[in-house]
Amino acid sequence: MVAAGGRYRMPASPEYNIPAMLVLALDTTTRRGGCALRDGDVAEAWSGAEARTHGERLPLEAVEGLAARGRALADVALFAVVIGPGSFTGLRVGIATIQGWAMATGRQVVPVTTFEAVAHGWRAGRTPDRDVLLVLVDGQRGEVFGAAFDARGSSVAPPVLTPVVGPPDRVVAMAREAAAGRSIACAGDGARRYAAVVAQAAPGIRIDEVTVPLAAAAAHLAAAHPDRAVAPHALRPLYVRRPDAEIARDRARAADRGTDGDAGAVAVLDAATVALAAGPRDLADVEALQRETFTNAWGAEAIQWELDHTDVARLYVMRAAAGPLIGYCACWIVFDELHINSLAVAAGWRRRGAARRLLERVFADVMPAGVQSATLEVRRSNTAALRLYEGLGFRVEGTRRDYYQAPREDALILWRRDLGGS
Repeated sequence: MVAAGGRYRMPASPEYNIPAMLVLALDTTTRRGGCALRDGDVAEAWSGAEARTHGERLPLEAVEGLAARGRALADVALFAVVIGPGSFTGLRVGIATIQGWAMATGRQVVPVTTFEAVAHGWRAGRTPDRDVLLVLVDGQRGEVFGAAFDARGSSVAPPVLTPVVGPPDRVVAMAREAAAGRSIACAGDGARRYAAVVAQAAPGIRIDEVTVPLAAAAAHLAAAHPDRAVAPHALRPLYVRRPDAEIARDRARAADRGTDGDAGAVAVLDAATVALAAGPRDLADVEALQRETFTNAWGAEAIQWELDHTDVARLYVMRAAAGPLIGYCACWIVFDELHINSLAVAAGWRRRGAARRLLERVFADVMPAGVQSATLEVRRSNTAALRLYEGLGFRVEGTRRDYYQAPREDALILWRRDLGGS
């Protein structure tokens, strides 16, 4: 990457056979943020002064940058935007700006998470010599957002550790557990800020610098994976950390109950990990929870068979930082639909928001793959589950007569047609 007058040029990654198309990418996850235009095999990035907010700088900053390069919005074939985690306000401004451009030009947008952009920037011009890449994004408040990837795989492959937020030493510990003894490299502004904490939490971990701007990495990823493009209205930010208003509400409820247990549960859920099932321990724990919860439980072999023989199947497990299973979600991804086949939460965690938190993290994980709607079935008499799903935006759209047995009961078919909607 060569810097010139505050603008940056990055060669395309040799890992991808990237088609020639004009891509405009926008990053507003940090105060500086930036834009990038990928033309041919080069992405050129530029950013404005931090003294002005994104709302003040956009869209003029991007349009002027295009004009300086002899281009206009109408020339852009594909848009990309970094969807977070990052500044709440910045993300909303960036996504709204991209949505306006895409709708005005009739183009689609590729959503790129901050983790994916850092990972791709880390891979650019580098021969990976570590097994796992841990991306740490500064989350302020003494916390980091973290996600880990196969260092030798694609930047958009399912992560080794799905996005989490917490104190840096705790997030590093989660990554070490997920890496299962494999060597780890660490990158991102959170890694730089908390370098001493990271080194102490994981001796032998290497912290690498990433000089590629997020917008430039996002532009290359969009060109390499145009199949991930979505309609502009389907864009949603990836926050990872819940909004302050929700956290305050949970704490207020805990205080009203007059117990420390519920407040402690909120803290544990904040630090809990949600990841794709990997290995016999996950399957055994899911099988045990099923037997405790359902009359006709699946066996571990049946679960493993489906994961091995059905390309659309996914099994997410939610664990406390200390390791115990909190809950799981078994689902399929069929084109742009998420079919939730089974979900259960351990008895000690029910009615504490665990199911909601689990589903929110599953939704955040599948939306970058183009999933736009979700569906599931619920017993007609299960009013608690109905309240949960309706609170998540699901609506009853049909009935399956006598779907459930022992006891026999109708199933209500629920859909959430705009998965990223509020």
